[in-house]
Amino acid sequence: MSESIAFGDRVTHKLHPEWGSGAVIKVENTVVGGKPAPRITVRFSNEGLKTFAGLALPLMPMQGEHTVPGDRYLERPAIAEVEDLERTGLNQAVEKKLLEIMLAIPLACRDKFNTPEYRLKRTLDLYKFDMSGRGLMEWAIVQTGMDDPLSRFNRGQLEEYFKRWVRDRDSHLADVLSEMRDDPKTAKRLMQEAPDAALRVASL
Repeated sequence: MSESIAFGDRVTHKLHPEWGSGAVIKVENTVVGGKPAPRITVRFSNEGLKTFAGLALPLMPMQGEHTVPGDRYLERPAIAEVEDLERTGLNQAVEKKLLEIMLAIPLACRDKFNTPEYRLKRTLDLYKFDMSGRGLMEWAIVQTGMDDPLSRFNRGQLEEYFKRWVRDRDSHLADVLSEMRDDPKTAKRLMQEAPDAALRVASL
């Protein structure tokens, strides 16, 4: 993916979507592991300057003003579909799509092609989000792909969506833990460093 990234491009970080969109401000040649590789400097809207070097970088191009969801076909994210629906005046469809977006559990957590161990790790990552100002905003950035979710939602709306999402997240965690009953040692190891909120789900 890094080969297609050039100066001036807009990108997001694959593992840290909460950093928001980033502008590529410098692309240089360097050597990594004895092989030529690009070194890319990005200014993220919510994280500032970051530099990456190597052939396999965790950067994803953006299409227009929207975050690309990580596939090579540069498909638009669901929030862009909402904007399309709004132009049609189909209000019920808009509300349905918004709810789908705001309550979505990431595919990496749900994809059955991933191992239960991997899905558990990724699900536990979701517990970094909370109702604090920063936690709520980072969650909203990840869900919507927007740099500034407050340009569309007020805080009360985000809190209501988040509460509903938390219920779905906890239910999903319980399902993954149930799948790992045949591998209790791995589940126990991963849960040892889990946040309190995740531990409460595991104890139910």
